[in-house]
Amino acid sequence: MEKRLPIKFFEKRIRDEQRTEGGGSQREDSWILHGDALTHRSQQLVSNMSQVAATFATRKQEKRKLPMVVATTIVEDAIAKSHRGQVVDLLDSDRKSNVIGIASAVQLDEPSNVSNPAKGDKGPPKSKETRRLLSVVTTDELILRIKHALQDTQNFAKLISAIAEIEPFEAQRVDYNPDNRLYRIRLIDYRDPHTNTLAQNLFKAKCHAHGIKIERETRYTRDMNLYRVSLDSMTNLEIMLGFEGIFSIEEAIPIRMDMDSLDDTLVPTAKQPVEGETYPVVGVLDSGIEKNKYLSPWIFRAGEEYYEGQYQDRGHGTMVASVLEYSDELNGTDDTAATGVMMMDAVIVPDLRKETVYPEDIIDNVRDAIERHRDIKIWTMSVGTIEECAKNSFSQYGIALDNIADENNVLIIKSAGNSNAFLYGDEHERITKMADSVRALVVGSIAGEKGQYDIAEIDTPSPFTRCGPGPAYVIKPDLVAYGGNTGRRPDGTTTMTGVRVLDRAGMVARAPGTSFSTPWIARIAAELNHLLAEDFDPLLIKALMVHNAGYPAGQRMNMEDKVKFMGFGMPPGIRDILYNSEHEITLILRDSLPKSQFINILEFPFPKSLVRDDGFYRGQITLTVVSAPILRASEGAEYCQSDISVRFGTMTGIKRRDTSKPMILNPYGSENGANLLREDYYSKIILGVTEEKAFAKERTLLRYGKKFHPIKKYAIDLDEMTAGNRKKLLGKDRKWYMRIEMLCREAIEREFRETGEKLEQEFCVLLTIRDPEGKAPVYNEVTQQLQDRGFVYSDVKLKNEIREYVRIEKDSNTD
Repeated sequence: MEKRLPIKFFEKRIRDEQRTEGGGSQREDSWILHGDALTHRSQQLVSNMSQVAATFATRKQEKRKLPMVVATTIVEDAIAKSHRGQVVDLLDSDRKSNVIGIASAVQLDEPSNVSNPAKGDKGPPKSKETRRLLSVVTTDELILRIKHALQDTQNFAKLISAIAEIEPFEAQRVDYNPDNRLYRIRLIDYRDPHTNTLAQNLFKAKCHAHGIKIERETRYTRDMNLYRVSLDSMTNLEIMLGFEGIFSIEEAIPIRMDMDSLDDTLVPTAKQPVEGETYPVVGVLDSGIEKNKYLSPWIFRAGEEYYEGQYQDRGHGTMVASVLEYSDELNGTDDTAATGVMMMDAVIVPDLRKETVYPEDIIDNVRDAIERHRDIKIWTMSVGTIEECAKNSFSQYGIALDNIADENNVLIIKSAGNSNAFLYGDEHERITKMADSVRALVVGSIAGEKGQYDIAEIDTPSPFTRCGPGPAYVIKPDLVAYGGNTGRRPDGTTTMTGVRVLDRAGMVARAPGTSFSTPWIARIAAELNHLLAEDFDPLLIKALMVHNAGYPAGQRMNMEDKVKFMGFGMPPGIRDILYNSEHEITLILRDSLPKSQFINILEFPFPKSLVRDDGFYRGQITLTVVSAPILRASEGAEYCQSDISVRFGTMTGIKRRDTSKPMILNPYGSENGANLLREDYYSKIILGVTEEKAFAKERTLLRYGKKFHPIKKYAIDLDEMTAGNRKKLLGKDRKWYMRIEMLCREAIEREFRETGEKLEQEFCVLLTIRDPEGKAPVYNEVTQQLQDRGFVYSDVKLKNEIREYVRIEKDSNTD
């Protein structure tokens, strides 16, 4: 679903003025057909739909398990998004989001006579690429609705003119090469986690049934699964082509390998900063960055070296920097917004084969580097100890990193650490000391590929990644990204399928570890900091990333294990963080709260369009709270001395309160309020699902919103509420409220009483309200309610020079 609407900041209730927007107009395009040409096109498309209907009927009779996919070819002049709108509306005319993507096909034109018109000679046929909208068809009613519209030449001339052909989708055929048995297969992305998982399982089952070996399974991007399979005959190729979930199949051409490096032809093009353009900035706390042609242009100032050259080994730091700079180009992702990132190199660790170093030496180096470069706000750190963190006390090293972050107002992105315990069948080791930092974003690793002997399935925790929780059951790691896979061969040797990196010589190599998932997260944080037209705000950046993070689809892990190994999940790219679709809205409240007060927002905006026909509210709600707790190292497991708690729910109304009575200070309050973030309001069966429902992959269960956790996240689906609670708490006449309170431990209250200082807590709350059915105008309705109810609100502000870049639609190449 397209996201073009900016997320919004709002403030506590203040009556103030608001802004409005305008509109535009359009005229008929020259390519729209009329008369006989329009009639002929209409008849052709109706005939197409008759064939679609016949194929759909056959599939139903055969009881196919995957949805039927239809390819709608758009005429060249109508490829632009502004012209495709009616076509998409047609394909979605059952009020479902049926369009799942765009496919290209190469077709041969009729031979032209341009070579010698006088002689009537015709030139050779030319190939051209056509764009096809792919959509799913699940009902006969939708087919009839489409067919009816295509017959209506009076009202739908533009729609009919925009479509060249409609046909059941089939992967383009490929010739079988008996000299190369390896073929690369990509499955259809149905834009639905459950259906995608089903397609993968059916594909694997078909391969197994026919003795077709899957050599490697690889996730290149979020919506692209590739399988390299061994096909021994043309018959096997036909079997694969007959699988309904195939998007494409092609011959897999091997590349020339030299040890663990790839051929120079696979090295990405060296990027150069554009003069006058600004870029995100990241400080790299590591072993040093080799100044080769790929990375040297992006090192923007003299760095810090805490060891002489003969005691350095810049290999690790170079690989970390290459992920920071070239991750998309190397690993096939598409998550960055800026074309590059500037780096400051801090050599904080030596070649450990030549020099002994202790954790405190690292801390000193980190502190010195950051203090010397206070203007750099995002730092990536993929080095640290190998010691496991304690269960009930925070390490000195983690506390030191917190102190450095607070004193310098920076955000450190820290690796969770690696472990070899999986090699010996031991339990997973917990995160390392230093990674128990409260202020840092700590990053674990998940697998993006799976080799023959690798242990982890794609999108599940890497075997080597360390797990949580941190001390005092604080959720760590906070986030995850792709960091590689490992396993053991039958002979006992270790296999490693690392992420693609650049080594010191600029050659592509493989490297597994949380060291290489960490800079991926640092890049997103740096881009957010660069894009936002706000003063640096680590709470806001952390909140945006955690709030939008989710667990990759297709997993069968219980929620406790997801949180243990993956924290709050994997964040998406910048575009999905900063923008909403029309069926959702994200609101941000960034504030501080003194101990003596609480925020009680009565009549909180909530869309009436989410009331069902039966009179009860529906919808999905995600609420994230990120705070900067007051820290005291002396308090052991109670290191976090303050907390922010949030209640969000419904009430029957606002009641007057008698302030003449003792202990009653507020004249208004909620009547019969119910906090919907309570776990016991929801079905225990639903709360125990893995990925059977799409929302389950994003849900951090309510039980993880514990007191004195610096990050809390709640994700609820009102349809999952028990019937009795739904009847009592979700009626259309109930109002909505949000209450935010500060909690403090006794030690810090006592300390502030003695000093007379003001005890207050900074926080950031993000709330997303979403219609999972993609029907309700949530964004516009909540915005209108913000205005009507006197809130001060504004769109998230981006720097002018990059606003349009971030808002590029993902299919803009069709314009």
